[in-house]
Amino acid sequence: MSIFYEEVHKTCYNYEVSELSVFKYFNLRKNSPPVFSEVDRSMLCMVCEGTIEVQFGRHGTEVVEAGNFFLVPPGVYFYGRQIGQAQVMCGSFSGKPKFCNIYSIENLYHDATASHINPEDSFYTLPIRERLQQFLELLAACINDGIMCIHFHQLKLQELFLLLRMYYTKAELACMFAPIFGADDDFRQFVLKHYKEFVDIKQFSALANMTPSTFQRHFKQTFKKPVNKWFMDLKSEQIIRDIKTSTKSINEISDEYGFSSLQYFSNFCKRQFGKNPTELRAESF
Repeated sequence: MSIFYEEVHKTCYNYEVSELSVFKYFNLRKNSPPVFSEVDRSMLCMVCEGTIEVQFGRHGTEVVEAGNFFLVPPGVYFYGRQIGQAQVMCGSFSGKPKFCNIYSIENLYHDATASHINPEDSFYTLPIRERLQQFLELLAACINDGIMCIHFHQLKLQELFLLLRMYYTKAELACMFAPIFGADDDFRQFVLKHYKEFVDIKQFSALANMTPSTFQRHFKQTFKKPVNKWFMDLKSEQIIRDIKTSTKSINEISDEYGFSSLQYFSNFCKRQFGKNPTELRAESF
């Protein structure tokens, strides 16, 4: 269905290009490029049709079938590829969600503390229930019609969280959003914005106006792991994603990540993934 005055809408400063939109709808067919996460934001990934294989951080490959959705927290590299044909809706957001004007994720955390949820990079799925399915169908139709107004997307994001509040239990939502419980959003956004600029904790902590010890303590509280381990895990996730999904040569990837030689890069991959880069690229997704 066509929208009226499309050219007028496109001149509005609220009419964002698709790369900046809150929601993205993927109709995945054979040879479609993988779906990637945005490392500086959280992403809810909803499989509307078909089946996808996903690589989630350092976890092994997971298979998610139609009618299920999951959360990719910020700072975690994710990529997904369809099995056959699939349709996927992804919604990105910054900070901590509010399920309604009086119920935030902090309220959910306090209500769910008795559940003893482990927030360590968990991969958890929930079913797409009837009202959420109806919401996704209308949203997909509007996106396909060309509605890319950022105000529209933000309103739909609020509606999505309200539907989650209404049609899912607190225990279910606590399991889904556990990876972002208790995080300092300002500090997390600071790290995700600047982490590529520094490899030295002293420099990074100085930019954050903290002592190195305070920075490391605050970092572990926010990201649930020490600074050096987080950097190593993120670098490993970036490397394995490039090896498996990009058209770059092994030499190009090695140079891009600062390895002094191909042999050193190969040894790194064997230590981190148990195989050399060529073996990793040859194996299935």
